[in-house]
Amino acid sequence: MPLFKYKVSDPAGKVSEVLIEGDSQSDAARRVQRRGLIPLAFLGEGAAAQERKGLSRKAVGVVAYPDRLVPLLEANIPLERSLAILGDEPDNPPLQRLVGDLRRGLHEGRKLSDLIRDQGSLFPPVYSGVVAAGEEAGALPQVMAQLRNFLTTAAELKSFIISSSIYPGFIAVAGIAMLSFVLGVIVPKFATSLAGAGIKSQATDFLMAVSGAVRSYWWMILVLAAGIVWMVHEIRKADSPLRRWWDRTTVKLPIFGKLVLFSNLSRFARTMSILMRSGVPLLNTVSIANRVIQNLTMRGSLDEVAGELRQGQKISGALSKSKYIPSMMLRMISVGEETGNVEEMLDRVADRYEADLRKSIKRLLSLFEPLIIVLLGIGIGLVVLLMFTAIMDMQHAV
Repeated sequence: MPLFKYKVSDPAGKVSEVLIEGDSQSDAARRVQRRGLIPLAFLGEGAAAQERKGLSRKAVGVVAYPDRLVPLLEANIPLERSLAILGDEPDNPPLQRLVGDLRRGLHEGRKLSDLIRDQGSLFPPVYSGVVAAGEEAGALPQVMAQLRNFLTTAAELKSFIISSSIYPGFIAVAGIAMLSFVLGVIVPKFATSLAGAGIKSQATDFLMAVSGAVRSYWWMILVLAAGIVWMVHEIRKADSPLRRWWDRTTVKLPIFGKLVLFSNLSRFARTMSILMRSGVPLLNTVSIANRVIQNLTMRGSLDEVAGELRQGQKISGALSKSKYIPSMMLRMISVGEETGNVEEMLDRVADRYEADLRKSIKRLLSLFEPLIIVLLGIGIGLVVLLMFTAIMDMQHAV
């Protein structure tokens, strides 16, 4: 559900700002009232509010946040003091603002998990659930250490995907730019020289036709780029029709669909594992884990899992209702249920799908790189061949 930010007043008349989930703005306002607060003003959606404050996951170092906080907590330094030490970074104003907000909330007697939840999209969904479990069990340092490992693994996987895509992307862009330069600059000059010598050639006429099309319709490249940017922007919106169509389509594709499946299943299994280890109730675990699935089609297929669990179904039986959960994953979870070690089995499932994802990406890129090189070689080779043919025609004419 989207997040909405409100300026509110408590029964004592103290004014503050809160972020709250809701199906709509009016639904969020009703949720605020159910908390015993009086909504005074609507301040916009949560994600937009965080952007206006200059906060982002990258700016505040959300992934490294537990990595720096855990050692302080393990040294028995109080949470409020640990946050003060963590926020003492003059060169990182966004982190200072975030820590200031968290410390003010702690001084007001609120829980850290509630404060993290109020930050909206600044923290991943798994954050608040894990921290809440640590607070209830009195084992916040241990639980935060598990969260640190989870976020580090996720960041490493994301970094691997990005770094693996840089080289093929560079080859494609450089090759297209070089081919465009040859057709737009070199070929017209070459053809002009032949025309000045009074030489007619079918090869030259063909090259000039291709070059003329490139020079006349170059603006189509800008239109295409703008269209791609718009599509990416719409796809990133959780409630856009284009996003729903994209998610339905990609999960059905032969190769790319497997990448989507492996990525979401590994994230889902890893989140469930860390939440269950942290002592989060099973229904809350499933709800939070479902929110980390980015593909809306897969997420929708798991909406009924919580209802199945309420009726007494085992986890493996409830997950089997989704056609996107492979039988291998169900069998491993079922074995975990029989041995009383579901968390370890979920970790193994996540490891398996992360390894499959890395392997599939490597295999795909290993095919993509030579394919790009071959296609560019064919294009440039064809241009050179036609130019060579035109030169031969010129020699015959002489």
